[in-house]
Amino acid sequence: MSLNLSTPLRSLVWKEFRLAYRDRIMSTLAVIVYTLFAVSSLLTVFQYQQDQQSRQQSNAKFRAQFKAQHTNPHDAAHFGTYLFKPLNLLSAFDPGLNDYFGTTYRVEAHVQHEVDYSNAESNDALMRFGSFTLALIMQLLIPLLLFFISSSSLTFERESGTFKMLMAQGIKPTELVWGKVFANYLFVVLLVLPIFILLLLFLLFAPSGTLLIGRFLIITAGYLLFYLLVTLAGVLVSVWSKRSGTAVMIVLNLWLFSGVLLPKIATGLADQRYPLMSRAAFKDHIKVGFLKGINGDPPYQERAEIYLKSLLKKYKADSAAQLPVNVDGLILQYNEDYQNKVFDHYYAELEQTFNQQQFFLNNAGLLNPFISLKRLSMAMSGTDFYHHQDFFRQAKKYRNGLIRDLNLELASHPQKHQEAYIADPEFFRQLKDFQYDFPALYRVAGMQKTGIISICCWVLLLALSLHFVSKSSLF
Repeated sequence: MSLNLSTPLRSLVWKEFRLAYRDRIMSTLAVIVYTLFAVSSLLTVFQYQQDQQSRQQSNAKFRAQFKAQHTNPHDAAHFGTYLFKPLNLLSAFDPGLNDYFGTTYRVEAHVQHEVDYSNAESNDALMRFGSFTLALIMQLLIPLLLFFISSSSLTFERESGTFKMLMAQGIKPTELVWGKVFANYLFVVLLVLPIFILLLLFLLFAPSGTLLIGRFLIITAGYLLFYLLVTLAGVLVSVWSKRSGTAVMIVLNLWLFSGVLLPKIATGLADQRYPLMSRAAFKDHIKVGFLKGINGDPPYQERAEIYLKSLLKKYKADSAAQLPVNVDGLILQYNEDYQNKVFDHYYAELEQTFNQQQFFLNNAGLLNPFISLKRLSMAMSGTDFYHHQDFFRQAKKYRNGLIRDLNLELASHPQKHQEAYIADPEFFRQLKDFQYDFPALYRVAGMQKTGIISICCWVLLLALSLHFVSKSSLF
């Protein structure tokens, strides 16, 4: 099979462009697409700036309050602070799951929180319909337009009577088919390429935007490859169909099923097959596990007594009052460590269920490349489930370290005359801020290899099918 642009093929592609220019197909589509892109960009930029400003102001406020404290370290641990999931420029392109999985992590002693306060909680329209983003247009609208154009490309030749004329001129059926494929694919490339170029320039000149260039190039390649897949599917439907009306109905149902219904069905099946423990049950497990112990450990009161005895033995003291440390700080940290152990124990069950759901959806992408594209786009934009979990792990690690520092500071200052130790602001100022480390590109790309393979295999399968089917179906 040769896909080289021979002279007849170039002539066919040029003919398609002249017809599109004469019928103003390209200009009409360009006006529609760019108008939607402009509206979406304005909404996206406004929302991004609002969210970014809110995060920066809130982070500065809570950090300033924490640094200015002049109090007991454990009281400061109860006062706590908030950590905010950072935004990146690509998250404006594809917000993904950010609006639904929460943006804020509460740091507090004795309690392990989850990431909470999602935008969808207070926005009913967002919960029902999602946000109007550039990625939504790229994933659903562009393929729909491409389906409509490509599915009627060959049926139009039959209905207008030009098919026999082309055959009489010596053009082979496969050349006619690939001419349609290349012409329609070039249509969509010329439509979306200016958008990708503008986004690339924005990344190049934005602060820290150059760090996202690799991710953006993978996003661009994924979308362009997917549009080739859609073009092949549309032309294949056109080869099989006798009338344009039939072809349009087929691709409309194909788009609706693959792009809208099947992703929701796959998500529902993943949730049904691997149901998650409720938040109430999870918290109850942690509470009971801490009080009664897990894996054969003694209950809370007995653990505290055993630990106190070990401290007395270590420092060769007869009572807590003789210890050269503040025993309250050490016991608080001992209980904190055990609670972290209980949390990790039960969260491991949740994480296993999460991973099973994600594995199921990855495999669903093998059957439906729409799912693969969406997951690839979210992953490279840093808004998929993996990035959410990565933020949670880093935030939890920071929280555990901060509470430990506060408890050990209390432990290092024994009580004098029953007076509680008060730390000055200098101690709180030297505590490190939370810094989120973005996952390396190779790690993210490695987890999306199934989706990338899926799209490539579908392109190859449709190309082979189109090449062989066109030889017999056109006559």
